[in-house]
This record gives sequence, C-alpha cells and structure tokens, in this order.
Amino acid sequence: MRDRAKRRKFRKEYRPTFKLSRLGVVISVVSLTFVLGLLYLSQSNQMATSGYDIAKLERAQAEMKLDNERLQIEASRLQSIQNIDGGVAKSGMVPVTKINYLPAGISVAINIK
Repeated sequence: MRDRAKRRKFRKEYRPTFKLSRLGVVISVVSLTFVLGLLYLSQSNQMATSGYDIAKLERAQAEMKLDNERLQIEASRLQSIQNIDGGVAKSGMVPVTKINYLPAGISVAINIK
C-alpha cells in the first residue's frame, strides 16, 4: 500500500513543458539560419551547374543539326542522276539493248532435294 501512496498521480491535463533559455533560442536560430543558408547555396550551385550543362547540350544540338543538313545535301548530291550515270560509265557498264521476258506459264523454280 505504501508503494501506491508514494506513486505520483498524473492528471490528464498534465503536459510536459520544454523550457529553453535565451542563449538556447539564439543558438537554435543561428543554427537554423546556417543550415538553411547551406541548403540555399547548394541548390543555387546545382542550378548554375545545370544551366551550364544545358547550354553545352544546346550548342551540341545546334552543331548536330548543321551536320545533319550538310549530310542531307551531300546525300542528295550523290543520288543525282548525273552522278549515277557518271558512275555507270566509269565502271564499264553498257546499256541494255534487248530485254527478254519469260512467259507467264513457265515454271522457273528448281526443286532441289
């Protein structure tokens, strides 16, 4: 029974309080400001780095577009009729004079087993 009498009775309204001295408040505010400043600096640094990367990629994209246009012009030049005719003449090919067609009823496939 004595143990029960010695026990402290808590009321439902009891709320523990947390007291902080003026020095503790100042240290907390300065620490919080310092941490938020570091977060701000890291974010702004990351954004600046991303900006440089984006500018570099945009320059590379512009160069690739110019190369693509140049290559398309080169491809169309190489596919021109005069270039193809000149290549045929250089290789020693001659034009076909007579074309022989196979009749439709003839089977031309060979069955090899």
